[in-house]
Amino acid sequence: MKRSITTLLALVLMTGSASAALRSPQVPVSGTSLSGLFTSFGESINVGTQQDATQVWGHTVSGSTGYTIMFQGTSTTAKHTIGMYNSNALPLGPSSMFPLLDGSLGPQAFATATFRPGNLLVVNRFDASANPLGATTYTGVNNNSFGFYVDFDNTSAAGLVCTQDYRNGGAGALTFAGTGANLGTWWLCFDESAPAGDNDFDDEVIMLESVNPTPVSSTSWADLKARFR
Repeated sequence: MKRSITTLLALVLMTGSASAALRSPQVPVSGTSLSGLFTSFGESINVGTQQDATQVWGHTVSGSTGYTIMFQGTSTTAKHTIGMYNSNALPLGPSSMFPLLDGSLGPQAFATATFRPGNLLVVNRFDASANPLGATTYTGVNNNSFGFYVDFDNTSAAGLVCTQDYRNGGAGALTFAGTGANLGTWWLCFDESAPAGDNDFDDEVIMLESVNPTPVSSTSWADLKARFR
């Protein structure tokens, strides 16, 4: 059941740890909604045969002190939370989960998350007009190995779907490499009730866009916001 689509989530000054391997076995995807969505974005992706094996991400920029992520919601975003977590955390709990964007902030709200020395992650949240809504600094963040999660019910247990299969008891998110004009980007496609959901993987669709490393100070919030217009 489609709940919402979040486009885009841009990874600025960082990129996912690329996998050259396809997921094996490929996960059956029900219906045509996800394929249709990709087609509407100009993608040429076969959702049944081109699933990438990547489930964990890490920055690839060296010699720099900051890596910034921007997340933006859309008018269809439900009242749930998108976040990051330390991929090696056992068990997964509040100290290793880092909420980033909450749908309750409203349509077109966005957040930036910047890695800082000392395993810190500074998250700034803004409304649709780029007015600050507050900031949070998280400690103990592993910027070399992290996953993404969607909390569809805004709890720490029920409704939580992670990019690592074993945390869901099965595939809860599928990763696809962008094609054509989107070459170099990644798509994360979540199923809301993994692993016993309807397997349409269109309940939360996130685009991860990597760009060439540049100093954080050379990019303004206005420049970042303009990328989503």
